[in-house]
Amino acid sequence: MKSLENFSLADPDVRACPYPYYKAMRDEAPAFFLEGLNCWIISRYEDCLEALRKPEVFSSKMGFNPSDIPDEVTRIHNEEGFGDVPDTLVSNDPPSHTRYRKLVDRAFTAGRVRKMESYIEQVTNEQIDLFIDQGSVEIMRGLAIPLPVYVIADQLGIPRSMRDRFKEWSDAAVEPLGMLVTPERHIECAKLVVEMQHYLADVAEDRRKNPQDDMITQLATCEVEGKLLEIPELLSIIGQLLGAGNETSTSAIGSAVVQMTRDPELVERLAAEPELGRDFAEEILRHEAPVQGLFRRALSETTLAGVTIPAGSLLNLRYGSANHDERKFPDPERFDVDRENASAHLSFGAGIHHCIGAQLARSEIGMAVRQLARRAKNIQLVDPDSLEYAPSVILRGLKSVEIKFDKR
Repeated sequence: MKSLENFSLADPDVRACPYPYYKAMRDEAPAFFLEGLNCWIISRYEDCLEALRKPEVFSSKMGFNPSDIPDEVTRIHNEEGFGDVPDTLVSNDPPSHTRYRKLVDRAFTAGRVRKMESYIEQVTNEQIDLFIDQGSVEIMRGLAIPLPVYVIADQLGIPRSMRDRFKEWSDAAVEPLGMLVTPERHIECAKLVVEMQHYLADVAEDRRKNPQDDMITQLATCEVEGKLLEIPELLSIIGQLLGAGNETSTSAIGSAVVQMTRDPELVERLAAEPELGRDFAEEILRHEAPVQGLFRRALSETTLAGVTIPAGSLLNLRYGSANHDERKFPDPERFDVDRENASAHLSFGAGIHHCIGAQLARSEIGMAVRQLARRAKNIQLVDPDSLEYAPSVILRGLKSVEIKFDKR
């Protein structure tokens, strides 16, 4: 049993393997007040789900503001960028959230993703083509990063030649939310985000004059309540689509490949049963949630997990723990591609804030493992002791994964 004394989400050991700590919370303190983060950690599945289904009590508004923002970051955003862009999706509540969500849902329909299946397969194999004859690859740079970045860039209407900058911008937008960046990196991220904003604002303005068949055109030219969206509103929405379109998939693909190195029989099964890719995707999302937890704020005094939560309290709904709750998922530490209820995981949230890019992420993860298993065997980690997770209290993503393999 892991002790919760001196527990910290910033601890590298916790980042490497948080699950024993999560179990201790679920068993001993399912609503655990974490002094260092000044918030309540909610660790059981049903309690997280209850909070997600009650936006009128547990608000998403102001749930993402990282503490200790350097003054220079504020200056960069206000003087060089577009100031505080409005809350639209992730950090918004109804009725405002409903208006924006309906708009975006039209661009990210399940039907649209289904039609993209052969296209995602093509992009996946184009990336595998680049390393399959080499017998080894750093899979994050070789597949996990470019696949989702290319797909979301294509859908938004951004040239693939912008891939590396696109990824850099995306990382800069989400990294401060993890609350573990240095002041220097926070300032660097602010500069990159402002650079991204100006680029996207120019693209949106151009699409209004020269419409194309892409998501930015769709968002920039549609009218809501009789008027076009303001540029700051567009920047907020497009920036979140960028994150939803690649961060989750990238992290999950990295974790999926690590799992493949641990189970050669599963790789062979994937090669023989390609339809298993979707089940694999659901289980890796449950087992290694790319988003370990998101914040909510209690609008009034309430009770959750049998504990009185004061009005104004910040809560972190710990999806990574909920997905390992034995009350919902029997033998949760075991990776089981045949798990019947794997898709009940909370890695995409639930309720009105269910992740916009969930269907796209599922398709990309499933395709990545399916095509890799079809084209490679005997997949192994070059150095199993070298796995390292990026510093964040929110995201769970590997920095690099070096693998070696035999070509089929």
